[in-house]
Amino acid sequence: MTLDINTQLFPGGADGQLAKLFERYSGIVENAVEGVFQSTPDGHYLLVNPALAEMYGYASPEELIASVRDISKSVYVDDAMRLKFRELIARDGFVNGLEYQVYRKDGSIIWISEQARAVKGKEGEVVYYEGFIQDITARKKIEQELVTAKEAAVAASVAKSQFLAVMSHEIRTPMNGVIGMTSILLDTQLTAEQRDCVETIRQSGDALLSVINDILDFSKIESGRLTPENEEFAVVECVEGALDILAPKADEKQLDLLYEIGAGVPPIAKGDETRLRQILVNLLGNAIKFTAKGEVVLTLSAQPMAEPAGEDEPSRVKLNFSVRDTGIGISQEAIGRLFQSFSQADASTTRRFGGSGLGLVISQRLAELMGGEMSVESTVGKGSTFRFSIVVENVAIKPRHYHSTGYLSLVGKRLLIVDDNETNRRILLRLAQGWNMHAHAVDSGPAALTLLETGARFDFAILDMQMPDMDGQMLGEAIRQTISAEVMPLVLLSSQGERMHFADKTLFAASLIKPAKPAQLMDALAKLSTARAEKAAITQSAGAQPGGSLHGERVLLADDNAINQKVAMSMISKLGYRADPAGNGLEAVEAVKRQHYDIIFMDVQMPEMDGLQATKTIREYFANRGLRGPWIIALTANAMQDDRDLCFASGMDDYVTKPFKMPDMTAALERARAGIQAAGMKGG
Repeated sequence: MTLDINTQLFPGGADGQLAKLFERYSGIVENAVEGVFQSTPDGHYLLVNPALAEMYGYASPEELIASVRDISKSVYVDDAMRLKFRELIARDGFVNGLEYQVYRKDGSIIWISEQARAVKGKEGEVVYYEGFIQDITARKKIEQELVTAKEAAVAASVAKSQFLAVMSHEIRTPMNGVIGMTSILLDTQLTAEQRDCVETIRQSGDALLSVINDILDFSKIESGRLTPENEEFAVVECVEGALDILAPKADEKQLDLLYEIGAGVPPIAKGDETRLRQILVNLLGNAIKFTAKGEVVLTLSAQPMAEPAGEDEPSRVKLNFSVRDTGIGISQEAIGRLFQSFSQADASTTRRFGGSGLGLVISQRLAELMGGEMSVESTVGKGSTFRFSIVVENVAIKPRHYHSTGYLSLVGKRLLIVDDNETNRRILLRLAQGWNMHAHAVDSGPAALTLLETGARFDFAILDMQMPDMDGQMLGEAIRQTISAEVMPLVLLSSQGERMHFADKTLFAASLIKPAKPAQLMDALAKLSTARAEKAAITQSAGAQPGGSLHGERVLLADDNAINQKVAMSMISKLGYRADPAGNGLEAVEAVKRQHYDIIFMDVQMPEMDGLQATKTIREYFANRGLRGPWIIALTANAMQDDRDLCFASGMDDYVTKPFKMPDMTAALERARAGIQAAGMKGG
């Protein structure tokens, strides 16, 4: 059978065919350009080809086989690589691309790359290894040269940045002298010509110092010597500080500089306030510089990050900023050059608008150093939107009852907004709605007058000064012909220049500089609301009969001091409320269980049961019945924030500091009525 098969497979005879096959494969091995080998597990070569012998510096394969008795000692520079070779073979059955150094016959060292497999016997034992070896010395040399060149380039870049830093410091010292002395000189008696020359020197010095500061920051970043700070700061105040710096420039160009802050932004965070303000000033400054008309809008939102892995790790928040303008825009081809050092979108803009071309590069690097990124979207002729983010630590603050007296006095009030800028109308509407006010916005003076002529009535009106056809002052004068200041006070939003020049300051109850800060706007409206409430209370108390009640809310006064109790009861009665007294906290608790009270004035320090414990007991009593309970106002002689926090933590809604006067009681009762109305508590 074997003969028949061999005859079929090898018609010319099996031995002859096998000889030819051996000769063919032997020729492949002999002529291969790569090294070919077979070796035993204990380190003896069984077969090598001429290419491997030449690679290792031997005259023939026979000389290599005879000379090398232990591959791990005679060939491997690092004998640990032989162990790694065996481990890989044992685990995978092969090695692929294993790179290591070997000795040549003359002792020189070369790099090789090896591919090999294990040939096993019938019992699974390794009989020998076989494989291919390639000389990669030239490649390794090139790789090392590239590494060396890169290290040299990095070292040169660092040296350059360090040189720039030193030079910038050396230049800043005399520049501070120049700018400082010109500022002093401007305060002296100068002729018009002299003042113009000194002002030119000062402006030129400021411009040069700005460029030097950019170079200094850039050099610090490039040399790796700029590390962001990690200190607590007020986020909103940082943003508003940057806007305050650039408001005059926006005013000069008659641009609307606006901003909007999302609800989830933490009030306090840990990060680098200085560098954040630097980014904001740069982006806002660029937006104003490249915008001839329209608006520049800054928005800020917060994005919670993953929960910290451990209790000791702080929670982090990503702050997302965007700066949108209606300026000249940037072409798609030029956007790619924006974040390159000493580059601007268009070389012509450098001559037209000035600048070193470093501001955006520095801002992007600073954002990245603070864990964020920066991007841009733009359309030529329509404007640009720059977005960036940073990561900050969310600072845990004591949970506080929202005790803004301004907020409470604005609940349910009606507000008219008149502004030709759609973005500002949207921002003001959102703010008013957040304060639970009923707001209505129109885009012009004539539209506002038409609305008022239909019979619509408002508690306040906010007017923008800079509107076409009919500006804020003209609109205010037209409104005053039919509606008095007592019925609808007017608040003016104006730029710094407009505020200085508009004539009739009695026309407006308040005037705010744009961009109007939410806290300032709320405070202005709250003061107007409180003043109106006080006037109404005085009028009501003058017409009230002794023992009578003009208001439906029932009041309980808890105070252990007879004189204080008498004073407070008299004030409450004059303001048109019906009140009952309680001598301590226990009596106050029993009183609310007997009958309904809408408002409680609770003295904090009383015998038997103090006001804090009494408030907690009252809150628990109503909570067990699914009710909110009365509005509780603390009467306290302690004005420290911690004392106020204790009041709010116990469940109180508001506080009045002793010694209190009629306006204090009036405002507190007005806030209470507004709070009751907002919460729907009356009668519950």
